[in-house]
Amino acid sequence: MAQFNLWEEGLLLNIGVVTGAEKCLSIIRDIEEIKLTRLRIKLAAVALTSPSPFCLKQAAERGIKIFDRYLELLSLEYLDVILELTGSQDILSDIIAHKPATVGVLDQKSSLLFLDIAQLYDLMGVRDTEITLATSFATTLLEASPDGVLVLDQEYRIINSNNSPLVTGGRDRKAILGKFCYEVMKQLPDFCSDMDACCPIQETIRTGKPARKVHDRFMFDGTTRVCQITAYPIFNRFNEMLQFVITVRDMTQEISERIIVQTEALKKDLTRVVKEDRLASLGRLVASVCHEINNPITSIVTFTKLVLAHLREKNIKELPPELERYLDVSFREALRCGSIVKNLLTFARQDTVEATRIDIKEMLNTIMLLTSHQLDLSNVTWKVELPPGPFTAWGDFGQIQQCLLNLVFNAIDAMPQGGTLVIRGGEEENEFVRIEVSDSGLGIDPEHIQRIFEPFFTTKTGGKGVGLGLAMVYGIIHEHHGTIEVESALGQGTTFCVRIPKNPMEE
Repeated sequence: MAQFNLWEEGLLLNIGVVTGAEKCLSIIRDIEEIKLTRLRIKLAAVALTSPSPFCLKQAAERGIKIFDRYLELLSLEYLDVILELTGSQDILSDIIAHKPATVGVLDQKSSLLFLDIAQLYDLMGVRDTEITLATSFATTLLEASPDGVLVLDQEYRIINSNNSPLVTGGRDRKAILGKFCYEVMKQLPDFCSDMDACCPIQETIRTGKPARKVHDRFMFDGTTRVCQITAYPIFNRFNEMLQFVITVRDMTQEISERIIVQTEALKKDLTRVVKEDRLASLGRLVASVCHEINNPITSIVTFTKLVLAHLREKNIKELPPELERYLDVSFREALRCGSIVKNLLTFARQDTVEATRIDIKEMLNTIMLLTSHQLDLSNVTWKVELPPGPFTAWGDFGQIQQCLLNLVFNAIDAMPQGGTLVIRGGEEENEFVRIEVSDSGLGIDPEHIQRIFEPFFTTKTGGKGVGLGLAMVYGIIHEHHGTIEVESALGQGTTFCVRIPKNPMEE
């Protein structure tokens, strides 16, 4: 580790400030007036939360950078500390979340205290006093930090602390002064059995840099808190590590909230996997059954057609006149059964995908031309919103077109009193294109939304559907290595979102 060989010339502390326009000039002047010989403070940049042309002009004259986004401070190559002077907890948390380990951050109270301490030393003429940046930070943290703060000597003995329950356990802080940190923090009579695993000070001693660990903090009331322990080294002018500042942050609530979020995400993923597995199993069963009944249906259609042709050719008078009508009905119903079997096979993904480059814009133009008359009769207004330039995907043109046609017709059926149909498209970063079909119709009942892709499940009444349209769409999209999702609210409409690959995908 390099020695502080610039001590005689004065250590340089580069500061970034986050403040509002009304305090910009006063902050610049206050920092410029601090002239400590051992610790030179330089205002490198100011991030304004509101614009100030006058402050911008004054800063430019002094060579100080001005940013209108506070996270831009982190783009500075040489920055030691950021003073957050707005008092916004959101800004403070955002900076802490994005900053590198080499940059310190002080909240509003700590920042003001830091400036007061620096100005006090300047007024008192204490310019030759051995003061390091770490010592100033330790003092500031002890007085103002919301976290627990300890100052330890080289033997891990507590020489100072604040009154945070995270370090005192709810007692007076004087009760822990002079004790070893492992006695207070871990309730152990001796060093931790595995120092490297539980003690960040060991890592700080090895590297000379701040170190961080997470472990359980056993409180005196019998509860356990999950705490983030951070160790900061304090050096003298000869680069000797004399003391350590330890901060203790309670992360129990944050971790609990993250666990809840992750658990909910896992539940959703599990539900999706179970649903897809069930549909895949159903698809295999459907394919098996369809192959078994396809041949008998073909035979029924063929022989019924032959009988009809024979009757019409011979013009037999002895037979009842209703017989021809009955046979014609049987013929048409058998054809309908064959169509159902074909759609079931499509759901079961038994058809071969003949993939080519698809022009989505051309496809949607054709679809809207085919459905425009039906849209007008249903009093449905429509619009298509697609990105400029080429908009293509990879797949079977006929199958994808059939999917989108089904979604459009479903949207029309969902708006019996008329409404609005919107088709949107866009490209995603993960090599997929997105096509959304939205209607302003009746919406889907939440208890039905998990079943809408199942064969023969339909919410349509009056025999308007057999429940194979969306099952077929699901099968085709998954055969294309894509996904289909639905969002709906009763009385507010439904959106189907289809994602298919831009380019060929490896099997």
